[in-house]
Amino acid sequence: MSSRKNRDIRGFFKSAGPSTSQAPAQTQRASSPPPTSSLSSVPDIFSSPKTPPKSTPRVFSRDDVIKGSDDSDDDDSDDSLGSITGALGYRSGPAAHRRDPNILSTPQAKRIASGVHRSPLTLQPKRHKFDLKALINHSKEIDRTEESFRRADAAIAQTEHNSDLSDDSDAENELKRPEDATRHLFAAEEDSDGKGDKIRRAFKRSKDDEASSRKHCYFFDQEDGPSSPGKNTFPRKKATGRWKFLSQADARRRAFTMGLPYAFAVQGETLPDELFQWVLDEICVEQNGELRRQYINLAEVCEDHTKRLVDNVRLYALLERIGGPKYARDHSKFQGTTEVRHEYLERNWSPLITFLQLLERIATSLQPTAAICAVQLLLRMSMDPVVGAVVREYHMRTMTTLVSSLARSKSRWNTACKAICSYIYENIDDLELKVTSILSIPSSSSHLVDLRRRIAAESLFNNPWLGSKPIDPHLSFEMIRDRLDEDDFKSTNKVDFDFEHLRALTTLLDIVIDRADFMRASTSKSNSSTSTPTPTPPTKHATPNSKATNFPPSEGEDDAAAAAEQKFNAEVDILAARVKAIHDRIRDKASRKNVKLSLLGLEKRLKYAVRSRPPPKREIFAFEGATGGESDINVPKQRDFMRQWRMKKAEKQEDKEEDDDLPEPAEIRRSRRRSPAKKLQVAV
Repeated sequence: MSSRKNRDIRGFFKSAGPSTSQAPAQTQRASSPPPTSSLSSVPDIFSSPKTPPKSTPRVFSRDDVIKGSDDSDDDDSDDSLGSITGALGYRSGPAAHRRDPNILSTPQAKRIASGVHRSPLTLQPKRHKFDLKALINHSKEIDRTEESFRRADAAIAQTEHNSDLSDDSDAENELKRPEDATRHLFAAEEDSDGKGDKIRRAFKRSKDDEASSRKHCYFFDQEDGPSSPGKNTFPRKKATGRWKFLSQADARRRAFTMGLPYAFAVQGETLPDELFQWVLDEICVEQNGELRRQYINLAEVCEDHTKRLVDNVRLYALLERIGGPKYARDHSKFQGTTEVRHEYLERNWSPLITFLQLLERIATSLQPTAAICAVQLLLRMSMDPVVGAVVREYHMRTMTTLVSSLARSKSRWNTACKAICSYIYENIDDLELKVTSILSIPSSSSHLVDLRRRIAAESLFNNPWLGSKPIDPHLSFEMIRDRLDEDDFKSTNKVDFDFEHLRALTTLLDIVIDRADFMRASTSKSNSSTSTPTPTPPTKHATPNSKATNFPPSEGEDDAAAAAEQKFNAEVDILAARVKAIHDRIRDKASRKNVKLSLLGLEKRLKYAVRSRPPPKREIFAFEGATGGESDINVPKQRDFMRQWRMKKAEKQEDKEEDDDLPEPAEIRRSRRRSPAKKLQVAV
């Protein structure tokens, strides 16, 4: 140990001999494999494994042997030698080759490709479809609204109860009750956005509309639906002969479903009267739709039974079985009401529809008195708002068929119109109900329009004799003008004025005027009486081999027709101006909008539908003092002037073209070239 410490350090830096220098090289070559190319360094994975090489014995150097055999502690050695060798850059030998530990692993590119694909778009955070806070607030708002409505109903019910108990309540307190009831609808925290004021104004508007609501008259007396009527006993004793198969209930049901009775009746088999009456009674109460259709088909074929057995009493009896009014020879006056029956809306309307279908199918076979009674029933039914809305289509078809059957004979038509008009005039006092019944009559044919006008004329002029004959010969422009000047057409803005009555009068006036043919007839008669008649050539009877000769109208006839048309349009303009004046006197208010719309519609119809041509447009370049007649007189003069000016301009153009076509002489061309320009004096 002491000998090692006393060694000269300079001997460490001496070059080693060949033995010492070759030993580490051999050791390094033995411990490390020979260097190869990069391709040869990668082992062949798919080839069979090679035999591992034999290990070579390690050769130790002299220093290693001395170091290993030294018993001294390494801690006592000088530590400064390592730093000096590092500073001098001395290396004991070449660095050992390190093998890549990931040489057999999957390449990085494959690992990335086999991973999860990521979208280039930014990931959106997951949101709920509905905002929970908004849903909760919405639910709370609904609860508060329902609670407010409950309080409103309770307040109104309480005020009605108090009004029934108090006998000394005046009109002013009654007007203030709805307003008082709406004061407690909302609490202070609920009325932050002004909903209380909106509901109070809505109550006031509804109160005004309720005061001016239309009246109606219910057709069925019972509020609840009628009790299901029991079926009549089938007359088995009368089912004899060919109709014996109807005696058994099951066989009868199958036979009617298959249409056997209808087929026998078509072939000419006579149905017993008792069986026909049983079929009539079962039509409106039968629950099976197929059986109802077969019953109606059988009743339509039995025309003789319909004429003999179906009368006024029988029609009312059919309606009475489904809750309709009873037959009365002297009808009482119908009273209008504004009451709304909520239970009335839940009725079963299929029996009434079946009755209307039956009436439509047997209308042509009814006696005139029965047909007139059927029309009166339909008019009575039309005053019911629910019935008019639910069975409107069937009601119109049945009315059209009944009126067409009554209009086959002219004498019978006048009698029927008189009976129908008298029924409306005598049994209905309220003008609104009359208008409702008249409007239920369609205007699809001339006879329907005639019936509408007759009923309207009786109600408008309060004359019960206008319905017995056509009304055009009895109407005139003066009658309509005088009717517009009466007090009931003079609207006032007072509270007690009935604007619904004025609306009904306007509707009646519109129906009566129609196309104003009565005014055309009066103007043509007056013009024909004043003008001198012109002789017309005798006409010959047309034969198949002869040609009809049409003579052009003379100048006198043209002038008379133009004068009649001008007079007719002037009268229509007068009526339109009267209607417009009535419309302008009414102030704008929600409760008066219906009457203003009716008046405005009548005015527009008179101007653009009744008038022979639209009213002339106002000329913006006319003189202030000039009237329409003066402008019409000046128009022909202006047209003649423009025509003459156009003709003169055309003649000048033709003369110029002719001059251009002529050849120009040579002397004129030379003089034009030599002539100097004239000196013009310009005044500045």
